[in-house]
Amino acid sequence: MPAARAFLILGLATLLLVAAFLDERLAWAALVLDGLVAVAFLVDLRRAARTPLEAARRWPPLLVQESPTEVRLSASTRARRPVTVVLREGLHPGLAAGPLRREAVIPGPGEVRWTYDLVPRRRGEHATGPLTARVLGPWGLAWAQRELLPAEPVRVYPQVRWEGRVGQLLALAQRRRMGQIPQRMHGLGSEPYALREYLPGDPISKIHWKATARHGRPVTREDTWERSARLIVLLDCARAMASMDGRRSKLDYALAATLALTRVAAARGDQVTIVAFAGQVLRSVRVRSGGRGAWAAYEALYDVEAELAEPAYDLAAEAAFGVEPRSATAVLFTSVVDLAAAELLRESLLRLGRRHRALLLNLEDPELRALAADPPATPAAAFAQVASLEIQLANRRLSRHLRRGGVRVVNTPADRLALEALEAYLAIFRGAGASASARS
Repeated sequence: MPAARAFLILGLATLLLVAAFLDERLAWAALVLDGLVAVAFLVDLRRAARTPLEAARRWPPLLVQESPTEVRLSASTRARRPVTVVLREGLHPGLAAGPLRREAVIPGPGEVRWTYDLVPRRRGEHATGPLTARVLGPWGLAWAQRELLPAEPVRVYPQVRWEGRVGQLLALAQRRRMGQIPQRMHGLGSEPYALREYLPGDPISKIHWKATARHGRPVTREDTWERSARLIVLLDCARAMASMDGRRSKLDYALAATLALTRVAAARGDQVTIVAFAGQVLRSVRVRSGGRGAWAAYEALYDVEAELAEPAYDLAAEAAFGVEPRSATAVLFTSVVDLAAAELLRESLLRLGRRHRALLLNLEDPELRALAADPPATPAAAFAQVASLEIQLANRRLSRHLRRGGVRVVNTPADRLALEALEAYLAIFRGAGASASARS
């Protein structure tokens, strides 16, 4: 395509044509100038197209949803002149809001580097567009466009790194400091516990004085719980989970919490099975204990998407019975916003609780909370507020009914889902599950 210099010269030729009304010889000069510009443009375009140019792209080792990272690009040339280029990185909407551009001058021969910030927006596998470059010819008359790098797929995973209490629990699980080596003591009132080296911040009441005297250094008693337990995670991927809570969907939060729970359980040596369902069972993933098994769960579920279907809680319960016929802990991640689906959920969880220890983690809907809290300004807003209050009251009645049936229930906002899930699950094995499930 023509460059700005070519248009400038053509503008001068146009002025000559205007002045040809005064002198006809200027018209011939303008025609000659146009012809020379056309020939020079073609020559410059050919030279720009033949300019040697290479590029390389370096993705970070892991792309995580809503986690800032950097992508590094380099463009080099073997030409003996400075080369002006405009680089265009065509990114998928799941990675960025639009394509990125940068104009640079590559010293010949030499290299230019481009590092840009990237915050992936959506999980899944996204096909990035090719890296294209517009190369300016040596005379500055023409741009030649070409592809330097082909399109390639990249994967964006759910949240991996956690801060606060969730991060501490994951770190403890990774270091196997959650009672992985129990020392069983027998006698009246004794219970299994583990001994480990004292850490700053441990309460004095947890110090094991006999072991401290025997080893000559402070030793702490750490309570333990059941090992090699069985965990079934039922992940709702139906219509209600597609709604957004901030910049992420409810399913994004639920999947991140599911995988965090899987990491802790697998590090404890538990046998974990994840069942993703909507109107039918979408995926069933059996996770081996250890870090590799947890990462396999990320690989199997990173691209699961919500479907516009009603949740088949009954099919999810049947799947739980199928994958684990023996007694286990069944954790259901869902968001109850439909009164019709609530009855099916109640029946399915009560049936599930007859064989397994059932735990319901219900994501509160932020729009329902806002509708219930804001004073209505119009009749339509008043009707919406009444509907939201009715749904919230139905959720409370559902929670009470499930608790009376032995099902633990935790109602929580999305930003606390992972923490509530971990604490509720671990409390089951500490013998404090009843008190933990009383929160709503």
